[in-house]
Amino acid sequence: MSLDLFTVEFGTINNDQRYSAITSFAQAQPTESNRHDFKSIWANDTIKDVAAFANTFGGILVIGVEKNQTDQTARVAGVASASELTTGIASAIATNISPTPPYDIMECHDPTDPTKRFCVVRVRSDGRLYLVTKKDISSPVWVRNADQTIRADAAQLRGMIEREKQSLDSDNQALPFRRSKLLFDDMPIGIRHIGWPAGSWQVSETFLKLSLVPTEMKVVSLDGLEEQRFRTLVRRYNRRIGQTSGSDVASDADNRSADFYEYRWLHKKLDYESRWRITSDLGIAHVTQIAEDGQWSIMDVVSYVALLLTIGGSWWKSLGYYGEGILFAELSISNLQLREGSRGQFQGLFDPWKGGHGIEGDAVLVNKTSKDQASSIVKINSASMHENFPYVVTTVMNGLLRSLGHAVIVAEFKKSLRVIFNQMEA
Repeated sequence: MSLDLFTVEFGTINNDQRYSAITSFAQAQPTESNRHDFKSIWANDTIKDVAAFANTFGGILVIGVEKNQTDQTARVAGVASASELTTGIASAIATNISPTPPYDIMECHDPTDPTKRFCVVRVRSDGRLYLVTKKDISSPVWVRNADQTIRADAAQLRGMIEREKQSLDSDNQALPFRRSKLLFDDMPIGIRHIGWPAGSWQVSETFLKLSLVPTEMKVVSLDGLEEQRFRTLVRRYNRRIGQTSGSDVASDADNRSADFYEYRWLHKKLDYESRWRITSDLGIAHVTQIAEDGQWSIMDVVSYVALLLTIGGSWWKSLGYYGEGILFAELSISNLQLREGSRGQFQGLFDPWKGGHGIEGDAVLVNKTSKDQASSIVKINSASMHENFPYVVTTVMNGLLRSLGHAVIVAEFKKSLRVIFNQMEA
């Protein structure tokens, strides 16, 4: 029995099953329709087909299958490539369609030839209007008509605008913002720990709380393997945790419920706690202490924001989620002094990256009478998470620092971050 590409959970089938499903689909559905299209390669203008499916009834694009109008059958040829296709396709969708449509993507190769690759992009329609923003495509609005992708005419455009108005319920639009806040509300950071993690402790007045939630409602089954994968990501990218794991300096522990898994870590000598959590609806939260020796550090906050984006982006990618999300940050620095650093930089204190990096001093205007509480929120997508780190991190930091009364020089802050991130990747 062949698998249905319209309904099968992509993450539950292996390479050979994926390839078999594609070949069976091409044989059973050789004539393209308003719900599916074949593409021999991902081309410059394929982006309009994705937008057309999202604006109409949804559908699937099968990349690597060739079907010309005069052909009676579809040819399962594959795309000649030694490297994966998914990342480039996901980046093109996130960069060139606004907003990013809800979709799933899977990739496989010919079992007899790994250089012949295939992708299936399964697009859903949710009532919103999706615009192609790519400059060299002639129209921003596309729809599906029978087996063709065509420009929307005036009547179709009016109908889509009206449909979007009816579908945009204010409560639904606010839901991701509420989820991002609620995600870390029951994750307090402690101080003066005795018998951690089950012993006594006092709630800290100083902390950084970060959450990342998808705007689309998705569900994943959390199990031991998923927990291990997430824990490995935290230890890999947070070098402080990775280097102290299993040592006398720090302790770690697991915490879980039906709908979440949490990895907890405590630097015993510094009484410095961090908590990382994932949820069954693809939420990710990180809550950490931010105080050391009565100070807090701009560079440390930058590091934690970048870590959440890196770990969250990697986890989402492993689950096949490439859609949009909300990043929310809360910072409390009650009675702490800002470390202004040396060498003209805002340097780290705890330094979770252990890289000794710093933000250049001319990137921030410091107000000596700052506030104690700050928050910041920014929309992200897979492209900005993976390809435009300086912009996203600068946007979050600008919101936090302005809430405290400071001012960011955006161009200089992004410039400083580019240097840091290039060094980290070197």
